[in-house]
Amino acid sequence: MMAAMDMKADKAALGSKVNCSQFEAYMERLDERMQELQSQISGQEEHWNNMQQQLSHVVEEKLDRLELNAFSSRMEETWKRSIEDLKIKEGDSAAGIKKQLPVPFTCLSCDRMLTVQVPGQ
Repeated sequence: MMAAMDMKADKAALGSKVNCSQFEAYMERLDERMQELQSQISGQEEHWNNMQQQLSHVVEEKLDRLELNAFSSRMEETWKRSIEDLKIKEGDSAAGIKKQLPVPFTCLSCDRMLTVQVPGQ
């Protein structure tokens, strides 16, 4: 009877055991998936290295602060000179220049002579 019970116990345990062919199939799938993940990681690493090289190239291309300060000061000087030149030119053609108006005014509709006080005289 003990032998029969041992055999029953072994048959019950047999259901929970994995078939060898199934185990090998699962291990092959697991190995394939691990290789895919490894190739993805290496692809991402290559992409990361490319991005890092591009970033370092862009940083090397940038002007440093000393060059920017010199450029900025030159631009400000040019801007100030341009504003001063415009102010000088505006003074020549401004509406405030006294221009002699013809004293004898005529009516637009009938050409009759008018006597009008000219402002500023």
